[in-house]
Amino acid sequence: MFSNGTEAMRWQERNCYRCWKYNAEKTDRSKMRCKAAFDIDTGYIGILPEGKSLAHLEKVIAGRDCRYRQEKRPVYRKRPGAMPLFEGVV
Repeated sequence: MFSNGTEAMRWQERNCYRCWKYNAEKTDRSKMRCKAAFDIDTGYIGILPEGKSLAHLEKVIAGRDCRYRQEKRPVYRKRPGAMPLFEGVV
């Protein structure tokens, strides 16, 4: 884990704040795209997820870079033959 709050903050700046999945405004863990970021945020104030300890984050924060970080949101190809969603709407 982190040895102090500054180390945790720097790790988040390097990883969470660059990731498109991070959203600090959501308050429900089940609606978060990145559960690890939510657990780190709530860990600052001493709230642990039900039935878990922060030990499950060891794999995520073991290195300098988060293994789940995605800086760019994935772009999906359009399906062949799919109709445009708003075609003909005025």
